[in-house]
Amino acid sequence: MAITGTLEDREDIRGLNARYCWTIDFGRYDEWIDCFTEDGTFESPRFGKHSGRDGLKRFAALYKESLGGAQVLHVVANPAFELDGAIGAGTAHLLYYHCKEGKVQQSTVGYYTDKLRKTPAGWRFASRQVTILGHH
Repeated sequence: MAITGTLEDREDIRGLNARYCWTIDFGRYDEWIDCFTEDGTFESPRFGKHSGRDGLKRFAALYKESLGGAQVLHVVANPAFELDGAIGAGTAHLLYYHCKEGKVQQSTVGYYTDKLRKTPAGWRFASRQVTILGHH
C-alpha cells in the first residue's frame, strides 16, 4: 500500500486502533462504540454483523456475556491503510488472548479489514470485519 494522507491522519488512525483494543479489553464499551462512525458496522465470524449505535451496543452486551469473567487482550499489529481525502481502507493483524484462572486459555490470530472515515471527531471505522485464521 502506498503511504497516503497526512502524518496527522495516519497517527490518528494508529491511535484509533489502539483505542479500539484498550476499550473493548477493559469493558469501556461506550468508548469502544465511539471508535465507529454513527452508522458503523462490526462483523465477526462468531458474532455476526452489527450496525449502527444500537447494533454495536447489542454486540457489546453479547461479547461481555461470552467472556464468562475472563480477561482478554486484543493486539493489533501491522496496520496498513490508504487514505483518499476523508475516506480510507486498510487492514491490520489481530492477536487475541483469552485469559482465565491465571493462564492463557485461548489465543487466536486473524486480521481486520477496515473502511475508515474522517469525522469532525477524528478518524473512525465505518466498518471493521474480522477474519479468524482457521475458522470456517
